[in-house]
Amino acid sequence: MISRRAFLKTAAAALAAGAALPQRLEPGPSAVWPSGPGARLGRAAPPGAVRVYSRPGPHGNLLRWMQPDDVALIVRDVVGRGLLPHNHVWFELEEGYAYSSYLQPVFNLPNRPLTQVPDGGVWAEVSIPYVDALARPDPAADRVYRLYYSTVFKVTEALAAFDGSLWYRVYDENGSRMFAPTEAFRPISPEELAPISPEAEDKHLEVYLEAQTLSAFEGEREVFHTRISSGAYFFGADGHTLLNGTPGGAHPIWSKRVSRHMTGGTLESGYDLPGVGWVAYFAANGAAIHSTYWHNDFGAPKSHGCLNCRPDDAKWLFRWTAPNVPYHPGDITVQWSNRGTTVDILTQA
Repeated sequence: MISRRAFLKTAAAALAAGAALPQRLEPGPSAVWPSGPGARLGRAAPPGAVRVYSRPGPHGNLLRWMQPDDVALIVRDVVGRGLLPHNHVWFELEEGYAYSSYLQPVFNLPNRPLTQVPDGGVWAEVSIPYVDALARPDPAADRVYRLYYSTVFKVTEALAAFDGSLWYRVYDENGSRMFAPTEAFRPISPEELAPISPEAEDKHLEVYLEAQTLSAFEGEREVFHTRISSGAYFFGADGHTLLNGTPGGAHPIWSKRVSRHMTGGTLESGYDLPGVGWVAYFAANGAAIHSTYWHNDFGAPKSHGCLNCRPDDAKWLFRWTAPNVPYHPGDITVQWSNRGTTVDILTQA
């Protein structure tokens, strides 16, 4: 690695010259993906491969497979015959059609590096389909995690590697030491955490488990509506009782975090998900509203009890609900006497 002064000199020279972003991003092949806000992409979400058909339905000819983390250009959304009853939307690709539930919609939007990270760090989101976080700022280092589009992390340091490539140190609350190329991260400004409609009275959320939808109300006026994925049914500890982990009834939001590394589950169905963004806890069992990057199958129960949301929806709800979260440290927990927005979990619409 080179010195901080050398890093600043390298970054400043690139900015002053109006230099193009590097065409080689290691690890994470951004140069091979179409880039820009007009190029909507789809990433095959692990663990399985995704079939690409000749037409938008299961009776089309199988043209090819997209392997996990393959990225393809989405030409448009079309309605066909869904593989599942709650979703009939397919993504038309440059070659064939893929079922939308199995592709994470992403963009490839590389960024210029911050010349200096202020004390306390900067919240940032991954803005390319994925990037590998490594054990040290060196393309040859071991991978710690693969970080996906829309995940949120705190960047704590900017530095340059021996080959002149620019890297961020990425904070992980579980203690993992991670570094990743700066191009993969879009800094989040404090204004992006500003509360939405803070003056509104009687804010509350209604979640309809049967319909798998969520609505935000200000008094009797619905101001927001979206599909979610709540807890999927599983057998409890006794081996007989069916549970879904999403508790019914009214619950106040008691804790919120800009980002959370979520782990849990069993050996057979465990999860290890760094950088889950826009988390709002509302139940004692840890159930929360949060961003989701590991599937696009909203409208069907999928979680261990949380309410999975599209990233933009989760961010809106995070800003709209109480309590408000300061940029630093990026989390808040309140007492019952000062509880936040109520989340009412209803079994029927």
